[in-house]
Amino acid sequence: MELKENYILKIGMCDDELGSIKSFSSMLESAIEKQDLNAKISLITTNQKEMFDAVFNKEIDILFLDVDFKNNGKNGIEFAEDLRNVNKEFFLVFLSAHQRYMHVSFFVKVYDYIVKPANKDVVEHLIKRLKGEFDYNNKLFLHLNKWITVRIDDILYIEKLGNKCNIITTYNTQSTTKSLETLLNELPNYFRKCHRSYIVNERKILTLDKKEKYAFFPRGIKCPINSYFDL
Repeated sequence: MELKENYILKIGMCDDELGSIKSFSSMLESAIEKQDLNAKISLITTNQKEMFDAVFNKEIDILFLDVDFKNNGKNGIEFAEDLRNVNKEFFLVFLSAHQRYMHVSFFVKVYDYIVKPANKDVVEHLIKRLKGEFDYNNKLFLHLNKWITVRIDDILYIEKLGNKCNIITTYNTQSTTKSLETLLNELPNYFRKCHRSYIVNERKILTLDKKEKYAFFPRGIKCPINSYFDL
């Protein structure tokens, strides 16, 4: 899942027993605070339609879903199938008083399956794992502003142009008001300054023309280099 800078993960909880889910939510909030996960519980509901709309609109990043709905909508496995048809990105955690549904839960890309009543250690371990997932995914992207990120591996080079920097990727060009030095500090060490106004991804360079002072990339893309730059 691609995350924006300072993004707060939104957690949804759906269970036909509101008292049960509120008790679990207190344990969850404590684990979120302890593990320093940038997340909040944004929706607690017994209404499957309300949760479906939230997942459809991508307003939920992590969903804790009860399996054993009793005469109050579909069972959790069937409901999860409906949710996956409209959103494949959210993290799904099943809650159930029984283990008998565990073997079929994997068909809907479940992240974990918690047997009720959950204990504090289980919940804390789950939140720790989720934090690791999101921290890792965040390292794959360069945040250009509040709304736009670029996959680091797609970047060919970066050029300073006036008060902005252009990020040239294999597919397109994005702009940011971040300085060249800031971008260099935020990127892995295989991104190097090749010119006063350029940063290059040395892993993407096909050839260097030292005479003409250009680095060449796939699809005929090139950027200037200075006479001192070498691989």
